[in-house]
Amino acid sequence: MDISKVKMNLGRKVIYKNAEYLFSGCIMRVDENGFYYQAELQDLSATHSVRICKLNQISEIKI
Repeated sequence: MDISKVKMNLGRKVIYKNAEYLFSGCIMRVDENGFYYQAELQDLSATHSVRICKLNQISEIKI
């Protein structure tokens, strides 16, 4: 997912590794190579479970 689509997709379902998750947050991190974005995904079946992955590894669900 591109950073420009984050605001539109927050709180919506997204696809990560062929499974649906709720897109609950976007995190910007800084390291020695510069900054990068991470996505916070909430599992739909286990609501207290959160997965953190690279933002470019998720895709939005087209309505």
